[in-house]
Amino acid sequence: MATKFFPLFFVFLTVHGFLLDKSQSANGQLGTSNQYVTALEFLDETKSRHQEDEQIRHYVDKSLAVLSSQLEQKFHTLEQQLIKCENQTDSTLSNESLEQKYLELENKYNQLQTENKVLQTEQNLMTNELRLLRNRTGEMSSDFKILKQLGNIKPLQEIQTLKQAVQTVSAQTHSLSVNERARGQDFLALYNMTIDSKRALSELTTNTSNHLMNFEMKTSTQLSNLEVRQNSTAADMSNKFQAVIALNTNTSNRLQSLETKTNKQLSRIEQSQNSTAAAIITRMEAKEISDNLTMSMVQKQINNNAERVAMTAHPSNSGTVAKTIMKFNDVKFSVGITNLVLYKTTGKFTCEHEGLYLISASVTSYTSNAYFFINLNGNHISYTYIGEHSSTYGHTGAVTVTRKLNPNDQVWLYASGSWYLYSGLESKLTIIKIK
Repeated sequence: MATKFFPLFFVFLTVHGFLLDKSQSANGQLGTSNQYVTALEFLDETKSRHQEDEQIRHYVDKSLAVLSSQLEQKFHTLEQQLIKCENQTDSTLSNESLEQKYLELENKYNQLQTENKVLQTEQNLMTNELRLLRNRTGEMSSDFKILKQLGNIKPLQEIQTLKQAVQTVSAQTHSLSVNERARGQDFLALYNMTIDSKRALSELTTNTSNHLMNFEMKTSTQLSNLEVRQNSTAADMSNKFQAVIALNTNTSNRLQSLETKTNKQLSRIEQSQNSTAAAIITRMEAKEISDNLTMSMVQKQINNNAERVAMTAHPSNSGTVAKTIMKFNDVKFSVGITNLVLYKTTGKFTCEHEGLYLISASVTSYTSNAYFFINLNGNHISYTYIGEHSSTYGHTGAVTVTRKLNPNDQVWLYASGSWYLYSGLESKLTIIKIK
Protein backbone atom coordinates (compact mmCIF):
# COMPACT_ATOMS: atom_id res chain seq x y z
CA MET A 1 0.00 0.00 0.00
CA ALA A 2 2.87 2.39 0.57
CA THR A 3 3.81 2.29 -3.12
CA LYS A 4 1.28 4.93 -4.07
CA PHE A 5 3.53 7.61 -2.60
CA PHE A 6 6.52 6.77 -4.83
CA PRO A 7 5.81 9.65 -7.28
CA LEU A 8 5.75 12.14 -4.45
CA PHE A 9 9.07 10.79 -3.18
CA PHE A 10 10.58 11.16 -6.68
CA VAL A 11 9.65 14.84 -6.68
CA PHE A 12 11.05 15.23 -3.17
CA LEU A 13 14.29 13.59 -4.32
CA THR A 14 14.54 16.05 -7.24
CA VAL A 15 14.14 19.18 -5.13
CA HIS A 16 16.57 17.85 -2.45
CA GLY A 17 14.34 18.93 0.49
CA PHE A 18 11.16 20.60 1.75
CA LEU A 19 10.74 24.00 3.36
CA LEU A 20 8.60 23.54 6.47
CA ASP A 21 8.41 27.20 7.56
CA LYS A 22 8.87 30.37 5.58
CA SER A 23 9.64 32.68 8.51
CA GLN A 24 12.22 35.43 7.98
CA SER A 25 15.25 36.21 10.11
CA ALA A 26 16.11 39.64 11.40
CA ASN A 27 18.20 40.63 8.32
CA GLY A 28 15.39 39.72 5.92
CA GLN A 29 16.85 36.43 4.72
CA LEU A 30 14.90 33.17 4.86
CA GLY A 31 15.69 31.03 7.91
CA THR A 32 17.00 27.56 7.15
CA SER A 33 17.77 26.05 10.57
CA ASN A 34 15.77 22.87 11.21
CA GLN A 35 13.31 23.77 8.42
CA TYR A 36 14.08 21.08 5.84
CA VAL A 37 13.24 17.36 5.74
CA THR A 38 15.60 15.72 3.25
CA ALA A 39 14.25 13.57 0.43
CA LEU A 40 16.70 10.83 1.47
CA GLU A 41 14.84 10.33 4.76
CA PHE A 42 11.52 9.96 2.93
CA LEU A 43 13.11 7.59 0.37
CA ASP A 44 14.67 5.41 3.11
CA GLU A 45 11.33 5.12 4.89
CA THR A 46 9.62 4.19 1.61
CA LYS A 47 12.21 1.53 0.78
CA SER A 48 11.84 0.08 4.29
CA ARG A 49 8.05 -0.19 3.92
CA HIS A 50 8.41 -1.70 0.46
CA GLN A 51 10.88 -4.32 1.70
CA GLU A 52 8.52 -5.28 4.53
CA ASP A 53 5.66 -5.77 2.04
CA GLU A 54 7.87 -7.92 -0.20
CA GLN A 55 9.02 -10.06 2.75
CA ILE A 56 5.41 -10.62 3.85
CA ARG A 57 4.33 -11.58 0.33
CA HIS A 58 7.24 -14.05 -0.04
CA TYR A 59 6.44 -15.48 3.41
CA VAL A 60 2.78 -16.09 2.48
CA ASP A 61 3.75 -17.69 -0.88
CA LYS A 62 6.30 -19.93 0.78
CA SER A 63 3.82 -20.96 3.51
CA LEU A 64 1.18 -21.86 0.90
CA ALA A 65 3.67 -23.93 -1.08
CA VAL A 66 4.92 -25.78 2.01
CA LEU A 67 1.37 -26.40 3.23
CA SER A 68 0.24 -27.76 -0.15
CA SER A 69 3.29 -30.03 -0.44
CA GLN A 70 2.90 -31.40 3.07
CA LEU A 71 -0.85 -31.94 2.62
CA GLU A 72 -0.24 -33.92 -0.55
CA GLN A 73 2.50 -36.04 1.08
CA LYS A 74 0.46 -36.77 4.20
CA PHE A 75 -2.68 -37.67 2.29
CA HIS A 76 -0.66 -39.88 -0.06
CA THR A 77 0.81 -41.67 2.96
CA LEU A 78 -2.68 -42.00 4.45
CA GLU A 79 -3.95 -43.45 1.16
CA GLN A 80 -1.13 -46.04 1.11
CA GLN A 81 -1.88 -46.99 4.70
CA LEU A 82 -5.57 -47.41 3.97
CA ILE A 83 -4.78 -49.57 0.90
CA LYS A 84 -2.44 -51.69 2.99
CA CYS A 85 -5.10 -52.01 5.69
CA GLU A 86 -7.67 -52.95 3.06
CA ASN A 87 -5.39 -55.73 1.72
CA GLN A 88 -5.03 -57.17 5.22
CA THR A 89 -8.77 -57.42 5.96
CA ASP A 90 -11.46 -59.73 4.64
CA SER A 91 -14.22 -58.72 2.26
CA THR A 92 -16.80 -58.45 5.03
CA LEU A 93 -19.50 -55.94 5.84
CA SER A 94 -17.07 -54.03 8.10
CA ASN A 95 -14.60 -53.72 5.19
CA GLU A 96 -17.24 -52.16 2.96
CA SER A 97 -18.09 -49.62 5.67
CA LEU A 98 -14.41 -48.66 6.02
CA GLU A 99 -14.07 -48.34 2.26
CA GLN A 100 -17.04 -45.95 2.21
CA LYS A 101 -15.48 -43.89 5.00
CA TYR A 102 -12.24 -43.83 3.05
CA LEU A 103 -14.08 -42.49 0.00
CA GLU A 104 -15.63 -39.78 2.16
CA LEU A 105 -12.21 -38.86 3.52
CA GLU A 106 -10.88 -38.75 -0.04
CA ASN A 107 -13.69 -36.33 -0.93
CA LYS A 108 -12.69 -34.17 2.02
CA TYR A 109 -9.13 -34.23 0.77
CA ASN A 110 -10.33 -33.11 -2.68
CA GLN A 111 -12.28 -30.29 -1.03
CA LEU A 112 -9.14 -29.21 0.84
CA GLN A 113 -7.23 -29.20 -2.46
CA THR A 114 -9.98 -27.05 -4.03
CA GLU A 115 -9.85 -24.59 -1.13
CA ASN A 116 -6.08 -24.47 -1.45
CA LYS A 117 -6.43 -23.58 -5.14
CA VAL A 118 -8.93 -20.83 -4.22
CA LEU A 119 -6.41 -19.41 -1.74
CA GLN A 120 -3.70 -19.46 -4.40
CA THR A 121 -6.08 -17.67 -6.80
CA GLU A 122 -6.73 -14.97 -4.20
CA GLN A 123 -2.98 -14.60 -3.73
CA ASN A 124 -2.55 -14.12 -7.49
CA LEU A 125 -5.30 -11.49 -7.51
CA MET A 126 -3.56 -9.58 -4.73
CA THR A 127 -0.29 -9.79 -6.68
CA ASN A 128 -2.02 -8.36 -9.78
CA GLU A 129 -3.48 -5.51 -7.72
CA LEU A 130 0.01 -4.74 -6.43
CA ARG A 131 1.29 -4.56 -10.01
CA LEU A 132 -1.54 -2.19 -10.94
CA LEU A 133 -0.62 0.04 -8.00
CA ARG A 134 3.01 0.11 -9.17
CA ASN A 135 1.89 1.07 -12.68
CA ARG A 136 -0.17 3.94 -11.25
CA THR A 137 2.86 4.99 -9.26
CA GLY A 138 4.92 5.18 -12.47
CA GLU A 139 2.24 7.30 -14.17
CA MET A 140 2.07 9.69 -11.22
CA SER A 141 5.88 9.97 -11.25
CA SER A 142 5.74 11.02 -14.93
CA ASP A 143 3.11 13.66 -14.11
CA PHE A 144 5.32 15.12 -11.39
CA LYS A 145 8.30 15.27 -13.77
CA ILE A 146 6.15 17.24 -16.25
CA LEU A 147 5.08 19.62 -13.47
CA LYS A 148 8.73 20.18 -12.58
CA GLN A 149 9.47 21.38 -16.14
CA LEU A 150 6.83 24.14 -15.89
CA GLY A 151 9.27 26.34 -13.98
CA ASN A 152 10.49 27.09 -10.48
CA ILE A 153 7.69 26.50 -8.00
CA LYS A 154 7.76 28.22 -4.65
CA PRO A 155 8.09 25.94 -1.57
CA LEU A 156 4.84 24.78 0.00
CA GLN A 157 4.17 26.23 3.44
CA GLU A 158 1.60 23.47 4.09
CA ILE A 159 4.29 20.72 3.83
CA GLN A 160 3.79 19.88 7.53
CA THR A 161 0.23 18.74 6.76
CA LEU A 162 1.56 16.59 3.90
CA LYS A 163 4.16 15.06 6.22
CA GLN A 164 1.44 14.12 8.71
CA ALA A 165 -0.53 12.51 5.88
CA VAL A 166 2.56 10.46 4.91
CA GLN A 167 2.97 9.34 8.53
CA THR A 168 -0.70 8.31 8.63
CA VAL A 169 -0.27 6.26 5.46
CA SER A 170 2.87 4.66 6.94
CA ALA A 171 0.85 3.68 10.04
CA GLN A 172 -1.85 2.19 7.81
CA THR A 173 0.80 0.25 5.87
CA HIS A 174 2.21 -1.09 9.15
CA SER A 175 -1.31 -2.15 10.18
CA LEU A 176 -1.72 -4.01 6.87
CA SER A 177 1.64 -5.72 7.48
CA VAL A 178 0.43 -6.87 10.91
CA ASN A 179 -2.74 -8.23 9.28
CA GLU A 180 -0.63 -10.10 6.73
CA ARG A 181 1.41 -11.65 9.55
CA ALA A 182 -1.83 -12.63 11.31
CA ARG A 183 -3.00 -14.27 8.11
CA GLY A 184 0.26 -16.23 8.00
CA GLN A 185 -0.46 -17.38 11.56
CA ASP A 186 -3.91 -18.53 10.37
CA PHE A 187 -2.27 -20.62 7.69
CA LEU A 188 0.04 -22.17 10.28
CA ALA A 189 -2.96 -22.89 12.51
CA LEU A 190 -4.69 -24.54 9.54
CA TYR A 191 -1.63 -26.68 8.94
CA ASN A 192 -1.43 -27.67 12.63
CA MET A 193 -5.13 -28.60 12.69
CA THR A 194 -4.65 -30.66 9.53
CA ILE A 195 -1.73 -32.49 11.17
CA ASP A 196 -3.88 -33.17 14.26
CA SER A 197 -6.69 -34.50 12.07
CA LYS A 198 -4.29 -36.76 10.21
CA ARG A 199 -2.82 -38.00 13.48
CA ALA A 200 -6.30 -38.79 14.83
CA LEU A 201 -7.22 -40.48 11.56
CA SER A 202 -4.01 -42.52 11.66
CA GLU A 203 -4.74 -43.61 15.21
CA LEU A 204 -8.27 -44.53 14.21
CA THR A 205 -6.99 -46.53 11.25
CA THR A 206 -4.49 -48.36 13.48
CA ASN A 207 -7.14 -49.09 16.07
CA THR A 208 -9.53 -50.31 13.38
CA SER A 209 -6.86 -52.54 11.91
CA ASN A 210 -6.04 -53.94 15.35
CA HIS A 211 -9.68 -54.54 16.08
CA LEU A 212 -10.13 -56.31 12.77
CA MET A 213 -7.07 -58.47 13.35
CA ASN A 214 -8.24 -59.27 16.85
CA PHE A 215 -11.66 -60.03 15.43
CA GLU A 216 -10.11 -62.31 12.82
CA MET A 217 -8.04 -64.09 15.43
CA LYS A 218 -11.01 -64.46 17.74
CA THR A 219 -13.14 -65.69 14.88
CA SER A 220 -10.52 -68.28 13.91
CA THR A 221 -10.21 -69.41 17.51
CA GLN A 222 -13.94 -69.61 17.84
CA LEU A 223 -14.24 -71.61 14.62
CA SER A 224 -11.56 -74.02 15.89
CA ASN A 225 -13.34 -74.34 19.18
CA LEU A 226 -16.58 -74.78 17.29
CA GLU A 227 -15.09 -77.61 15.31
CA VAL A 228 -13.65 -79.17 18.49
CA ARG A 229 -16.76 -78.47 20.51
CA GLN A 230 -19.70 -79.35 18.41
CA ASN A 231 -21.89 -79.27 21.49
CA SER A 232 -21.63 -75.42 21.93
CA THR A 233 -25.01 -73.79 22.16
CA ALA A 234 -26.56 -71.27 19.72
CA ALA A 235 -26.79 -68.75 22.56
CA ASP A 236 -22.99 -68.44 22.76
CA MET A 237 -22.80 -67.81 19.04
CA SER A 238 -25.44 -65.10 19.26
CA ASN A 239 -23.61 -63.26 22.09
CA LYS A 240 -20.37 -63.23 20.18
CA PHE A 241 -22.10 -61.94 17.05
CA GLN A 242 -23.62 -59.07 19.08
CA ALA A 243 -20.13 -58.18 20.36
CA VAL A 244 -18.90 -57.94 16.76
CA ILE A 245 -21.82 -55.66 15.84
CA ALA A 246 -21.09 -53.43 18.88
CA LEU A 247 -17.44 -53.19 17.83
CA ASN A 248 -18.40 -52.07 14.30
CA THR A 249 -20.89 -49.54 15.71
CA ASN A 250 -18.22 -48.05 17.95
CA THR A 251 -15.87 -47.67 14.98
CA SER A 252 -18.58 -45.96 12.92
CA ASN A 253 -19.35 -43.50 15.74
CA ARG A 254 -15.71 -42.51 16.08
CA LEU A 255 -15.45 -41.86 12.32
CA GLN A 256 -18.58 -39.66 12.42
CA SER A 257 -17.20 -37.69 15.38
CA LEU A 258 -13.92 -37.11 13.54
CA GLU A 259 -15.79 -35.96 10.42
CA THR A 260 -17.91 -33.48 12.44
CA LYS A 261 -14.84 -32.03 14.13
CA THR A 262 -13.03 -31.62 10.80
CA ASN A 263 -16.04 -29.83 9.24
CA LYS A 264 -16.25 -27.38 12.14
CA GLN A 265 -12.54 -26.57 11.92
CA LEU A 266 -12.76 -25.99 8.16
CA SER A 267 -15.78 -23.72 8.66
CA ARG A 268 -13.96 -21.60 11.26
CA ILE A 269 -10.89 -21.30 9.02
CA GLU A 270 -13.00 -20.24 6.04
CA GLN A 271 -14.80 -17.56 8.09
CA SER A 272 -11.48 -16.23 9.38
CA GLN A 273 -10.02 -16.03 5.85
CA ASN A 274 -13.12 -14.23 4.54
CA SER A 275 -13.05 -11.63 7.31
CA THR A 276 -9.29 -11.06 6.83
CA ALA A 277 -9.68 -10.58 3.06
CA ALA A 278 -12.59 -8.15 3.56
CA ALA A 279 -10.57 -6.10 6.06
CA ILE A 280 -7.60 -5.89 3.67
CA ILE A 281 -9.80 -4.77 0.77
CA THR A 282 -11.46 -2.09 2.97
CA ARG A 283 -8.09 -0.72 4.09
CA MET A 284 -6.79 -0.64 0.51
CA GLU A 285 -9.85 1.33 -0.64
CA ALA A 286 -9.51 3.77 2.29
CA LYS A 287 -5.83 4.29 1.49
CA GLU A 288 -6.58 4.93 -2.19
CA ILE A 289 -9.17 7.59 -1.23
CA SER A 290 -6.68 9.20 1.16
CA ASP A 291 -3.97 9.23 -1.57
CA ASN A 292 -6.35 10.89 -4.04
CA LEU A 293 -7.26 13.62 -1.51
CA THR A 294 -3.60 14.26 -0.70
CA MET A 295 -2.64 14.53 -4.36
CA SER A 296 -5.57 16.90 -4.96
CA MET A 297 -4.36 19.17 -2.14
CA VAL A 298 -0.79 19.15 -3.48
CA GLN A 299 -1.94 19.93 -7.03
CA LYS A 300 -4.12 22.79 -5.80
CA GLN A 301 -1.25 24.30 -3.80
CA ILE A 302 1.13 23.95 -6.77
CA ASN A 303 -1.35 25.72 -9.04
CA ASN A 304 -1.78 28.55 -6.54
CA ASN A 305 1.98 29.03 -6.13
CA ALA A 306 2.51 28.93 -9.89
CA GLU A 307 0.32 32.04 -10.37
CA ARG A 308 2.88 34.85 -10.63
CA VAL A 309 1.53 38.41 -10.45
CA ALA A 310 3.76 41.52 -10.46
CA MET A 311 3.68 45.08 -11.77
CA THR A 312 5.89 48.17 -11.64
CA ALA A 313 4.53 51.49 -12.98
CA HIS A 314 5.43 55.24 -13.04
CA PRO A 315 3.50 58.44 -13.70
CA SER A 316 3.72 59.30 -17.40
CA ASN A 317 3.59 63.08 -16.77
CA SER A 318 4.70 65.45 -14.03
CA GLY A 319 2.24 67.96 -12.68
CA THR A 320 0.07 69.15 -9.81
CA VAL A 321 -2.29 66.64 -8.22
CA ALA A 322 -5.09 67.72 -5.89
CA LYS A 323 -7.42 65.38 -4.00
CA THR A 324 -7.43 62.80 -6.77
CA ILE A 325 -6.31 59.30 -7.71
CA MET A 326 -2.69 59.34 -8.85
CA LYS A 327 -2.41 57.50 -12.17
CA PHE A 328 0.86 55.60 -12.52
CA ASN A 329 -0.02 54.69 -16.10
CA ASP A 330 3.49 54.09 -17.48
CA VAL A 331 3.76 50.32 -16.83
CA LYS A 332 7.38 49.23 -17.16
CA PHE A 333 6.87 45.60 -16.22
CA SER A 334 3.90 43.31 -15.59
CA VAL A 335 3.20 39.58 -15.42
CA GLY A 336 -0.04 37.71 -14.73
CA ILE A 337 -2.25 40.82 -15.24
CA THR A 338 -4.82 40.89 -18.04
CA ASN A 339 -6.66 44.14 -17.28
CA LEU A 340 -3.79 46.62 -17.73
CA VAL A 341 -5.91 48.85 -19.99
CA LEU A 342 -8.44 49.39 -17.19
CA TYR A 343 -5.62 50.11 -14.74
CA LYS A 344 -3.97 52.69 -17.01
CA THR A 345 -7.32 54.42 -17.49
CA THR A 346 -8.54 54.51 -13.87
CA GLY A 347 -5.30 54.23 -11.87
CA LYS A 348 -6.88 51.41 -9.84
CA PHE A 349 -5.19 48.01 -9.67
CA THR A 350 -7.84 45.23 -9.72
CA CYS A 351 -6.87 41.88 -8.16
CA GLU A 352 -7.44 38.84 -10.40
CA HIS A 353 -5.84 36.09 -8.27
CA GLU A 354 -6.39 35.62 -4.56
CA GLY A 355 -3.26 35.73 -2.43
CA LEU A 356 -0.85 37.68 -0.24
CA TYR A 357 0.40 40.87 -1.96
CA LEU A 358 3.22 43.33 -1.28
CA ILE A 359 2.34 46.95 -2.17
CA SER A 360 5.21 49.46 -2.35
CA ALA A 361 5.03 53.13 -3.37
CA SER A 362 7.76 55.78 -3.67
CA VAL A 363 6.57 59.33 -4.53
CA THR A 364 8.78 62.41 -5.12
CA SER A 365 7.62 66.04 -4.80
CA TYR A 366 9.17 69.48 -4.10
CA THR A 367 5.98 70.70 -2.38
CA SER A 368 6.19 71.08 1.40
CA ASN A 369 3.68 69.16 3.56
CA ALA A 370 2.73 66.83 0.69
CA TYR A 371 1.26 63.45 1.66
CA PHE A 372 -0.68 60.60 0.10
CA PHE A 373 -2.68 57.46 1.00
CA ILE A 374 -2.81 53.88 -0.20
CA ASN A 375 -6.49 52.95 -0.53
CA LEU A 376 -7.96 49.43 -0.54
CA ASN A 377 -11.57 49.34 -1.74
CA GLY A 378 -12.00 52.96 -0.65
CA ASN A 379 -10.37 52.55 2.80
CA HIS A 380 -7.03 54.07 3.79
CA ILE A 381 -4.46 51.38 4.66
CA SER A 382 -1.42 53.71 4.86
CA TYR A 383 -0.58 57.39 5.29
CA THR A 384 2.77 58.70 3.95
CA TYR A 385 4.08 62.19 4.72
CA ILE A 386 6.67 63.35 2.14
CA GLY A 387 8.11 66.15 4.30
CA GLU A 388 7.98 69.77 5.47
CA HIS A 389 10.67 72.05 3.99
CA SER A 390 11.27 75.42 2.41
CA SER A 391 13.46 74.39 -0.52
CA THR A 392 12.56 73.67 -4.14
CA TYR A 393 14.40 70.36 -4.20
CA GLY A 394 12.51 67.13 -4.56
CA HIS A 395 11.76 65.05 -1.48
CA THR A 396 10.63 61.40 -1.50
CA GLY A 397 8.10 59.58 0.64
CA ALA A 398 8.12 55.76 0.50
CA VAL A 399 5.84 53.12 1.99
CA THR A 400 5.50 49.33 1.83
CA VAL A 401 2.53 47.31 3.11
CA THR A 402 1.25 43.74 2.72
CA ARG A 403 -2.37 42.72 2.40
CA LYS A 404 -4.37 39.64 1.50
CA LEU A 405 -6.33 40.48 -1.65
CA ASN A 406 -9.35 38.70 -3.01
CA PRO A 407 -10.52 38.71 -6.63
CA ASN A 408 -11.96 42.14 -7.68
CA ASP A 409 -10.33 43.98 -4.74
CA GLN A 410 -8.97 47.39 -5.89
CA VAL A 411 -5.85 49.27 -4.75
CA TRP A 412 -4.85 52.84 -5.70
CA LEU A 413 -2.80 55.87 -4.54
CA TYR A 414 -4.71 58.97 -3.45
CA ALA A 415 -3.19 62.46 -3.26
CA SER A 416 -4.54 64.57 -0.41
CA GLY A 417 -4.27 68.34 -0.68
CA SER A 418 -2.55 69.94 -3.70
CA TRP A 419 1.11 69.31 -4.53
CA TYR A 420 3.50 68.69 -7.40
CA LEU A 421 4.19 65.08 -8.51
CA TYR A 422 7.39 64.06 -10.29
CA SER A 423 7.00 61.55 -13.14
CA GLY A 424 9.38 58.94 -14.57
CA LEU A 425 11.73 56.91 -12.42
CA GLU A 426 11.48 59.33 -9.46
CA SER A 427 7.99 58.08 -8.56
CA LYS A 428 6.99 54.43 -8.74
CA LEU A 429 4.35 51.91 -7.65
CA THR A 430 5.14 48.17 -7.32
CA ILE A 431 2.61 45.40 -6.56
CA ILE A 432 3.76 41.78 -6.21
CA LYS A 433 1.87 38.58 -5.31
CA ILE A 434 4.19 36.84 -2.87
CA LYS A 435 1.95 33.85 -2.06
